[in-house]
Amino acid sequence: MPDFSCEILTPYRRFYSGKAESVTFVTHDGQIQVLAGHERLVAPVRIGQLKIMVGGKLRKAAVTEGFARVKEGRVDLYVGAAEWPEEIDRERAEAALGRATTRISTEAMAWRVEASRMAAARALNRIAVATGEPASPPSANTNQ
Repeated sequence: MPDFSCEILTPYRRFYSGKAESVTFVTHDGQIQVLAGHERLVAPVRIGQLKIMVGGKLRKAAVTEGFARVKEGRVDLYVGAAEWPEEIDRERAEAALGRATTRISTEAMAWRVEASRMAAARALNRIAVATGEPASPPSANTNQ
């Protein structure tokens, strides 16, 4: 399978830099899979599972919001955070989910409720990636 250059950057580190056979990520319109020769594209990235096929092996990661740019033989993702399953502290993610859930049910201000829903979506995504579960259904994400 033909490959292309792929770089995934967060504000804190270069998460991945190398060749890939495919890159799949979640946008507002659903999942997009990029293969070699894909047309130019700029798209928002939502909280979700990132899938990278390298050397015939699939790697999954948890990513947060950002954007993707696809151009001649290259895919660049710029996201707020990205973690491989082995980097995720599941207990910390579960604690974050508990705090977010509590805030959702007790907050009165709409912007705080929305921020708590986003925190819950990030925590659910991290837990799913850490445990090897499939991606959460769209209803678990908040920006419908």
